[in-house]
Amino acid sequence: MKVRGFGILAAVALTCWASAQVERGAPLPRKASLGAQLGVVSPEQAKQFNAPVGSVDIVRVIPGTTAEALGLEVNDVLLSLNGAKTPTVAAVLSQLRKVNGGDTLKVKILRGGATIERSGKAVERPRQKGDGIVVEYDQVVSLGKRIRVIETHPEGTGPFPTIFWIGGIGAYSLDGEYPGIAYGNIMGPLSKEYAIVRIDKPGQGDSEGPEYTDLGFDTELDAYLQAVRLTKTLGFVDSKRIAIVGHSMGGVFAPLVASQEPVAAIAACATISKTWNEYMLENTRRQSLLGGASPDAVDQELVEMSAICDHLFNEQMKPADIAKKYPALKNRLNGIIPDGKTYSGVGIRFFQQLAKRNLPAAWLKVDAKVAAIWGENDFISTRYDHEFIADMMNKKHPGSAEFILVPHSDHGFFNTDSFADSLQKWGRGGKFNPNIIQILGDWLKKSIGP
Repeated sequence: MKVRGFGILAAVALTCWASAQVERGAPLPRKASLGAQLGVVSPEQAKQFNAPVGSVDIVRVIPGTTAEALGLEVNDVLLSLNGAKTPTVAAVLSQLRKVNGGDTLKVKILRGGATIERSGKAVERPRQKGDGIVVEYDQVVSLGKRIRVIETHPEGTGPFPTIFWIGGIGAYSLDGEYPGIAYGNIMGPLSKEYAIVRIDKPGQGDSEGPEYTDLGFDTELDAYLQAVRLTKTLGFVDSKRIAIVGHSMGGVFAPLVASQEPVAAIAACATISKTWNEYMLENTRRQSLLGGASPDAVDQELVEMSAICDHLFNEQMKPADIAKKYPALKNRLNGIIPDGKTYSGVGIRFFQQLAKRNLPAAWLKVDAKVAAIWGENDFISTRYDHEFIADMMNKKHPGSAEFILVPHSDHGFFNTDSFADSLQKWGRGGKFNPNIIQILGDWLKKSIGP
């Protein structure tokens, strides 16, 4: 195992910048980690701790971290970080994004009814060390912001066939040991044979950028585009054997990136291939019926959703303006966008920018091997979208694409028996279905080797 940082890579990459139009910028600081598992104070705990219901408490302190260095304990209630109040977990995470390793961190806590203040140097986030692989921390500039790039490859100089990984929507980091990060249960086994490049989205992990709810689709897209361009300049990467693997929204980004920066192959998993308006309407019908709603109520829901989608995505109206101009839609609008700003935790601007994209047009600009991979119990995306991708690409480039069904698997690659079983278990964790590792691995070998 070897870990390398940006400083070692910088000199090597300088010779590549002009031709690849890649910019790294000044070294990107490492963000701090609190090193504590956070919880939400229940009504019973509120009486016990003499703290507000819903405030943030410490469930576990991780050894060797900032929390331990500051003397924080289980059941401490976090009141503020560096003077900023932290009434919610989101507020805690927002404040931590402003703290780099080595910075001073001032914490105010409530312990046993008493207010206590602690101060000390923040410990940086742990770096991936890997197991039998080389780990390199890198960066690239996208729209003026520095984006963290994490690269792993087998021991040796390569060049290796390479996977560029794009995950789905959500505020999360892909920085860390494979067993502990999103998609790590897939990337980990593949890392023994392939170089793998991934980024932290703008504003996540070390990456500079806005709060996640303010992140636009176009901004996130450019980060992936610049990182793929960087990937092609890396000495251990075989630039002619790069495959983008995109899951969910990652499968939307994949052809948009590859249409501008060609790659050898794309695996689009659990994704969509139609307009965002269509997806929203059919997804609403599918999930409402699956959840037990009556067919007549679903029809009325779709009438209102159709109007809302038209105003939101075609006319690009703000939710508040829609509610004001069309009061009959207000209740339904408040149900899907309760805070007036986000849908499923993602800013409305993200989806408005996505709605302007013609996804088939992007796919038709791609000349690559393609796998459209769908779990048979995925109630969030459809089989049709994936068969459509394969059919469309085969008509453009005969023999280039295939539709692959993953048995007993859902949108998150969990082991499930049906759509209903997946819905019932969704959001509660589950047993990972390892079929996807074999399926993806076999396709990668056919498409980019080794």
